[in-house]
Amino acid sequence: MTVYVNEEDLIVNLYFNIPNMSDSLLYTFDITSEYSHEPLELPNALLLTNSRYTQFQVLFPTGFGDEHKNGIYYWNLKQTGLEIPLQSGLMKIITNPGGEINTLAYDSGLVTEERVSDVYFRPNY
Repeated sequence: MTVYVNEEDLIVNLYFNIPNMSDSLLYTFDITSEYSHEPLELPNALLLTNSRYTQFQVLFPTGFGDEHKNGIYYWNLKQTGLEIPLQSGLMKIITNPGGEINTLAYDSGLVTEERVSDVYFRPNY
C-alpha cells in the first residue's frame, strides 16, 4: 500500500481486509523502516468495521514529514497484548514536504569535479 503523509494533516485513514473486528478491543499499529530497522508505534483508532473491511485512523508524529522519512516500511496490525499480527505487509510512505530529488546540488569544491576522461581504445566484442 502507498500512504501519503502531509505535514499539515498527519491523520491518515487506512483500510484492512479484516471483516467484523471488535471495537471493544485495543489494537496497535507499528511501522519499521527497512533502513533503520527501528519500530515506531503509531496511535490509532478503529473507525469502521463491516463484513468486508475495517477502517483505522492512524496519527503520524509531528515532524514526520519534515524528517524526510520517505521510504519502504514493514507494518503490523496487532491486537494489544498479542505478539502475532492480525495482518502485516509492506507500505511505501511518501511525505510532504519530503524534499525532492536533486534540489540541492553537491559540490565538493575541487577543480576536478567535472573531469571527464578520454577513451583512446575501446575493443568491440
